[in-house]
Amino acid sequence: MYINFGGVTLDAFLIGPLIVKYEWVLVLLSGIVAYFTIANVLRDQKEYKKIFLNVMLNSMLFGFFTYKFSSILFQTENILSSPIGILYFSGGRKGAILGTLLALTYIVMEIKKYKYPLKKWMYGIVYGSVTYMLSYWLFRTLLILLF
Repeated sequence: MYINFGGVTLDAFLIGPLIVKYEWVLVLLSGIVAYFTIANVLRDQKEYKKIFLNVMLNSMLFGFFTYKFSSILFQTENILSSPIGILYFSGGRKGAILGTLLALTYIVMEIKKYKYPLKKWMYGIVYGSVTYMLSYWLFRTLLILLF
């Protein structure tokens, strides 16, 4: 196993025929920590907590799937010549930007729909983002120290 201390990518491991990058495991673990932290912080506001967590989870899934399948838009020739490639290709930088924009658009539409105060939404978003980033940094640091 090779870990690049200054780089973006960490190595990967195999689960049967699947290659799983350590980075994706760290992203998933950090997301779980952020989810449960937000659920704990908003435990007194049951209705809002349910709506907020649903909107955030939906926007993340929307952004991820847009990123993943945007290769259909940006790499059409590759997809037409090898349709199974849609499973292997990612959207790259353009797909990430498109996924982020669509996820943010979805969040704005839902904020307008539910009409909770913007301050309440921002509190949850900032709290979740900071928790996510700190837990990702912690898990990444622990992984580097262990290997």
